Amino acid sequence: MRFGIVLICLLLAVSVRAQEVMQFGVFGTVEGLSPLIVAGRQIDVPEGLRVLSVLGSEVGIAKGDTLAVVAQVRDARLVAARILHVFAIIGPVQGLSHGALRVHGALRVMGTWVEQPQNMDLAEGQWVAVSGHWSGDTVITTQLRRIEGGGFGQITGVVEQAQTLGTTALRVAQLPEGGFGQDLWILGGGPEEDALVVRMMSKGVFGGAVYLALWQGYASVPIASQTYMIHGTGITGTARDAQMPVPGALVTRCAVSGRVVTEPPEGLEAGFAALGCATHTPAE
Repeated sequence: MRFGIVLICLLLAVSVRAQEVMQFGVFGTVEGLSPLIVAGRQIDVPEGLRVLSVLGSEVGIAKGDTLAVVAQVRDARLVAARILHVFAIIGPVQGLSHGALRVHGALRVMGTWVEQPQNMDLAEGQWVAVSGHWSGDTVITTQLRRIEGGGFGQITGVVEQAQTLGTTALRVAQLPEGGFGQDLWILGGGPEEDALVVRMMSKGVFGGAVYLALWQGYASVPIASQTYMIHGTGITGTARDAQMPVPGALVTRCAVSGRVVTEPPEGLEAGFAALGCATHTPAE
């Protein structure tokens, strides 16, 4: 599978903010297909709009997939302008365990443990593309696809200062200017037993900046006084933004520039309403 060629095309996506129409983002799990529902929001998909996927253009959308959707608001409805398959991790299975995560087994990919779907048998060496959300340094799987190995692995999330993502070590020849920071990155390259040799990198999942985005993921334990983060996204919130979520709970929050918002920023009222932001941020 030509992962490298496809990924290059995805990384060269044009910034959505450069377009005239206001664009908004939705990142989360597919809950319905007809109509498309992602992170609880219904999104209209224009005929002919193709899904961008590192697995190839022929791959369709399935329930449990994790998508990053860029949408416009038309007549109070969200209309997709760009849809990207987002995989938490892609690579070969290198270890299997039972009972390591929740009630199901687990599998190890490039050093990171991933929840194994129930009743899915996998063998070491099988390549997998995992959709799901980070919970600490592991992935809670929402969809797992067996794929043909192409020698090109991928991991998506927030890079720790020790240059790890999950428990996968990142071997990077040249750091991005300014470092990785707290941004979400898509990193591709050669998989090793517990590492990824990074050859390509892209910041963000929306192809550029969006004005306001709805994010889904697991809440962390407090990282400071009354402050939490959504694992794998770089999004932070506080008790002043919304009620503190229970650590480990799957939450959905609207954010601007990495911070949870509970009131519509000036000029973004239509997007705030279409994304259902108020319903996801209950005030104390």
